[in-house]
Amino acid sequence: MTQATLSRTINLPAAVFLIIGYVIGATIFILPGNLAVEAGPAVYIAYLMAAVPAVLACFVMALIGSAIPASGSLYVIIRDVLSPMLGFLYLWLMVSMAALVTPLVAFGFADYFSHFYSGLDSGIVAMTVIALIILINYLGMEVASGFQNLMVIGFILALLIFGIGGLTHGDPALMKPLIPRGWSPIVVAAMTAYFSYAGVFIIAEVAGEIKNPGRTIPLAIFLSFTVIILLYTLVPLALTSTLHWETIESNKMAVVTASQNFMPGWLVTFIAVGALFAAATSVNGIMMGLSRDFYKGAKSGLFPSYFAAIHPKFKSPGRAVLVVGALSLAGTLAGGGIVQYAQIAVLALMVMQIMTGFALLKLPGKMPEVYAASPFKLGMFALRFICICYIAFSAIFIVVLGMEQPDAVVFGLIFIAIGCTWYVLMVRKSDAQDA
Repeated sequence: MTQATLSRTINLPAAVFLIIGYVIGATIFILPGNLAVEAGPAVYIAYLMAAVPAVLACFVMALIGSAIPASGSLYVIIRDVLSPMLGFLYLWLMVSMAALVTPLVAFGFADYFSHFYSGLDSGIVAMTVIALIILINYLGMEVASGFQNLMVIGFILALLIFGIGGLTHGDPALMKPLIPRGWSPIVVAAMTAYFSYAGVFIIAEVAGEIKNPGRTIPLAIFLSFTVIILLYTLVPLALTSTLHWETIESNKMAVVTASQNFMPGWLVTFIAVGALFAAATSVNGIMMGLSRDFYKGAKSGLFPSYFAAIHPKFKSPGRAVLVVGALSLAGTLAGGGIVQYAQIAVLALMVMQIMTGFALLKLPGKMPEVYAASPFKLGMFALRFICICYIAFSAIFIVVLGMEQPDAVVFGLIFIAIGCTWYVLMVRKSDAQDA
């Protein structure tokens, strides 16, 4: 299985669908309701606030993906520009996200699946959809991206119908008072809502499989995020216009429940199917991106080399897909609430973003020929401004969320310490073999 290599099969439309499908997952169907309990009808403002650092992330990913068009490019730039150990810690945190993010999305799938078949165990449904996505990704990028494209078209249409219909039929009285508990809960909600934008990194993780990456990656990022920001503003606004914000949290299918107030039954069913599509595409994106990270780490000797294999027929990192799938299933067995999962995941993402921001900031000085040859690049002032703001936002998120969730910070520090220990052991093993 080691003779084949990853091939470039993703064009611009496929890249756009990949980003939208990964970023817009089940969270937009369930997370706004949870956040509205604290933020009130202003939850849509929280999503707009979260869009600010998300736009910075778009520029960072576009610049890195264009300069280093290889699968696992975020790991590569951190390793080569900062240090091999920090590169490993990025992989360590990123791959572990499978155990946090996949269960969140898969349980969202299970909640909406109950609209069609109530009474089924949500854990079994969640694990079944994960297993199916593992199989799809094992069969290769063409199969996985084809699946992604079809599902994305379906759920975008569902979200647009719900959003426009909700605003048209909503009750303005439900939006008053707009900010019932002050601005502080809105800021915290914005930090949690940022999780819903965070998947833009997926395009950099599969950069080695994108056609004409220098042009395709920046275009795909900015086209997709125009759609994403529109939908992330429209859906929370429609939701709180049709359901009272204090009653949404207890409803696991808030979007479907809200749509029942103004839509015929067949359209309500279509909205529920759209939620299933959104959840499935996010799980699919997780498998695509994180399996490439694990594959890159295995090729670099940071994980067992057994997993640095490409299937000769399917052209997929099949063994790495199975590892990420196993982590996803393990996280699903552990259980947990959506907000808890999202906040822990955001803390990990902020640490990775700080490393990525510093690596990009130093790239022109450390590897000037690489940056100069990049099809998409900025002047030094603009580059420094974006990187510094990106790092600052990430640091502020860590401080504020850390104060809200100190247990998550302690857990994260312990997990990082375990990763450092693993890295030292792997380096010593490699040195012993070289000697």
